[in-house]
Amino acid sequence: MQFRQKLKIDRRPTSVVGSTPLTTRLSEMNTQCFRDFDAFADSVADVNSSMLIQNPRRPLWTLTQTAVGGIHLQHGREGSGNITEGQSSGDGFIIFAPLSNAAAHAGNGIALDETRLAILEPGADFCIRCETEHDWYAVFIPTDRFGKGRDLEPASAGSQPTCRVTRPDRRLADQFRELTCRLFASAAACPQLDASVAGQCAADELLKLVSPIIRRQPAGQHAIDGRPRIERHQIIRAVKDLLEQREGQHVAVGELAAAADVSERTLRNAFKDYFGVSPTRYLRLRQLHQAYSALRAAVPDEAMVSKILPQHGVWEFGRFAERYRRHFGELPSQTLRRKL
Repeated sequence: MQFRQKLKIDRRPTSVVGSTPLTTRLSEMNTQCFRDFDAFADSVADVNSSMLIQNPRRPLWTLTQTAVGGIHLQHGREGSGNITEGQSSGDGFIIFAPLSNAAAHAGNGIALDETRLAILEPGADFCIRCETEHDWYAVFIPTDRFGKGRDLEPASAGSQPTCRVTRPDRRLADQFRELTCRLFASAAACPQLDASVAGQCAADELLKLVSPIIRRQPAGQHAIDGRPRIERHQIIRAVKDLLEQREGQHVAVGELAAAADVSERTLRNAFKDYFGVSPTRYLRLRQLHQAYSALRAAVPDEAMVSKILPQHGVWEFGRFAERYRRHFGELPSQTLRRKL
């Protein structure tokens, strides 16, 4: 999958359902609305990722994207919780900020709130999750915008890029959110802002603000809260490797524990920390999405639900169909008949 740097946005004004004090002004921007979660997920830029829905409340996802002085900004509003995991683009930093239901968010297992931001270094593996419907900002800044002599590289030679949660002082976090909101409003009022002198000035102001947020802290200081995550990281890495090898196949919790060489209890604790759900819940979400993708890809006249679902480990059709309906708002048979 290619990294998506830009998206053609529907230029018709679209109202945004629900708002928070900080994001109310964004309702006047040109926003692309999605009733299909996969289409929304495919349109999120600057990452190569997959998303799993959890706790859907409203079948509506909206995404606003714009650029200012070469810096890419996104505002998402999701009618569900989700688990988003993957890798960030290798040529820039991403700052992710929850705007609503902040306490329900976590980045790589570290809790987020209104004072914390997630920093995705170039090419970092990440998992950002939220348990319920929510709003968020993401700002992508190309690495070359920082110039030379920056203190933004990994802490030591050969170290891996990370997704880290940092807590700048409250004033700085508030300034970041407010400036991002102002940039969205200015871009809406002036479509030529990105390539203009004004756009460069605005981008410079944003760079000045975010540089101390992105910069790694010296050795001995910690940008994240919580206990060391080395053991959990190894568990999650082993789990992801197995799931990648078994893509499209049924995987049991016991197989995940065996691949990580840990007990199921240890595996459960690692999953709750990192994904926010148990291994059983995660595998059920994965099964639901695999079945959904297979049904969407099938030719209705040549396929049957009863032949597709068993390929993904489903044997109790009635119970699965009810979980599927609660999750996607339709039965498996309706998904199969629906035209792409």
